[in-house]
Amino acid sequence: MRFLQNIFNKTPQILEGIVAISFLTAGFSIAVTRYNENNRPHLLFCAFIDLPQQQWSTTLKEIIANYRLENYACHVLLNPDQYRSFGTEALKVDQHEMRQAVRWRIADILDYPVEQAFIDYYPLPKSNRANSTPMIEVISGNQSVINPFVQICQQAGLKVAVVEIQEMALRNLATLLPESERGVAVLNLQPTSGHIIIQQAGILYLSRRFDMGYNRLIDNSFDSEPQILMEQDTLALEIQRSLDYVENYYGIPPISSLAVLLVPHRTESIVSNLMTRHGITARALDLSAIVEGEMILTDALQNACAPVIGASLRRLIEGVV
Repeated sequence: MRFLQNIFNKTPQILEGIVAISFLTAGFSIAVTRYNENNRPHLLFCAFIDLPQQQWSTTLKEIIANYRLENYACHVLLNPDQYRSFGTEALKVDQHEMRQAVRWRIADILDYPVEQAFIDYYPLPKSNRANSTPMIEVISGNQSVINPFVQICQQAGLKVAVVEIQEMALRNLATLLPESERGVAVLNLQPTSGHIIIQQAGILYLSRRFDMGYNRLIDNSFDSEPQILMEQDTLALEIQRSLDYVENYYGIPPISSLAVLLVPHRTESIVSNLMTRHGITARALDLSAIVEGEMILTDALQNACAPVIGASLRRLIEGVV
């Protein structure tokens, strides 16, 4: 099992497909993608399973049997509260020594012993600013949090290949969009939190999380419509700051296109506000338009499963152990 180690420059091994699973307090989301003879992804199954933890393994075994997933790679997708990410300067060591060097650099900022940490990193694009130094994004997770999820999958009969993160799952979805080569931002809103990534041709330029979800944007959480509009304006400001940062820091042509993953209802209200009140070129991203499959992807199902669908799209894996 690997933690992000095969995102870049690895030799692929072709398996039948990928099972991506993300574990939450109330259950787990799962997506199963198979690749056809033309190397196109085909979504076989996705769902959010609302069950207590003691029933997860049994339910997983049933899904594995129903879809014959014994020869699929399993990607365990972490949720944002299950890992940390932060940028730092790339250390001047050989590449094969980088991971260990990073481990000891961040030891003092972890709230658990560094010996218990999963550590990995990915390179960030180089800034156009004078005298800028190469930067990396470091990912760290506590083995005591991550290992139980891996064990549940293994006990159910899955071959765990990768521990995946939200940034890369959303990046995978972005690469399927027609704007990918020019650059595109993807916004994922959950009930009480949000996450935006900006990528160009598969290169991740920015990932930001914020404490604002769709409950504060569209539901009756407030007493007045002006309060909801104020929250939507705050969201627009976060988005515009992210777009401006990428343009100014990296010196690339403006990335102005924003794809908003569907929320359970009133996605168009959010998109309309971003466009009409703030001039952001936004559109609702219906995964049914970019991911082949027979399943009916309702708005609520897409909101629950978009990240695991994205995690199931990463075809290139180094191997299964």
